[in-house]
Amino acid sequence: MATIVSSLGGQRVLPGWRSTLHKASAMFWRDAMLDFSYDITFWIRWISIITTVLGFYFISKLIAPSAQYGFGGQIATYFDYMVINLAFLRFQATAIQCFQNAIRNDQMTGTLEVLIATPTSLPTIVLSTGLWAFTLTLLQAVVTLAFGMLLGANLSHVNFASALAFTLLTIACTTPIGVMAAASIMTFKQAGPTGFVMTGAANLLGGGLFPISVLPVYLQYVSWTLPITHSLNGFRGAMHGASLAQLAPDALWLLIASAVLMPISLWLFARAVQRAKIDGTLGQY
Repeated sequence: MATIVSSLGGQRVLPGWRSTLHKASAMFWRDAMLDFSYDITFWIRWISIITTVLGFYFISKLIAPSAQYGFGGQIATYFDYMVINLAFLRFQATAIQCFQNAIRNDQMTGTLEVLIATPTSLPTIVLSTGLWAFTLTLLQAVVTLAFGMLLGANLSHVNFASALAFTLLTIACTTPIGVMAAASIMTFKQAGPTGFVMTGAANLLGGGLFPISVLPVYLQYVSWTLPITHSLNGFRGAMHGASLAQLAPDALWLLIASAVLMPISLWLFARAVQRAKIDGTLGQY
């Protein structure tokens, strides 16, 4: 592949893949600088991690250890169970919020029309808005796990390959949900109840607060259809040392769901942008 950089109109024109990386990097640093500029909001996020983990630490004192909180029959405490969930539930919340928040902010600041008018593909525009958000979420997950370990959570048998695989699969599977939420912002000019619905589903049906084994059988079938159920099961397995082969059913489910949902979500976003252009409402909010 040629690596020659040509010049047009005094500006450098990079080859396709390098241009995409350059634009994605620019949006990453833009979002990072915006985040750091709001000091109180930024630091409150980290304080909330400490208070939430502490809260579940004291709640766990009332609950006896059980195999249903572990993986593969291993005995674990409720605190072990919740530390893992608290760390990795953040990825779903980030996916739902970051894309629609980015589109909403660009609408309100008047930069959305300018951004879309640039020679940048819509997938690059919408997906790049999640780069900083997911990076920050990964750091928050690490801090959550580290603080949990300081309080006694047993995470000494982590399979890092499995944890990395499920981190990538979870981001890939939950991102389309966020892109669809961004499409709804583009169409209806206001945030829908996506975050509320998905958070409630994760806590009630996805194993976010308690094992799904305590649910009635028919609700367990519903739980199986949720991405977060497979994500959390994979993360819990990885934290207890399970290999990717042992977690293959959950990994395969997430992989297939990602392959199906991603093109659908990008198509819906493109349709929403096209409709807004035709209606002349692209910059309205």
